Amino acid sequence: MNEKSPWSPPYFTSVACFLAGGIAGVGLSLLLAPRSGKDTRQLMASRLKEGADSVRSLRDRAVTRGEEAWDEAAFRLRTAASAISGGPKDGKANETPPAL
Repeated sequence: MNEKSPWSPPYFTSVACFLAGGIAGVGLSLLLAPRSGKDTRQLMASRLKEGADSVRSLRDRAVTRGEEAWDEAAFRLRTAASAISGGPKDGKANETPPAL
């Protein structure tokens, strides 16, 4: 009954240290690469810009999906309210659902 979880503190600490070492290794390899400082800074700046563009794109897609989900939920709510009330009162009974 006293079994240790694979996520117990010693194992988790080892994994965290391994990942931290990997990140430090990547950072040092960028700093000590056989490139000039100017080239390395340009490389890091372009990678940072690519990452920021990727995050912006992800945000835009998430906002669009959220708006689509909101429209779908509003349509379903109107449809359910119309069915409960016995018919359309606002003339939107023949409305088609939003395209996903």
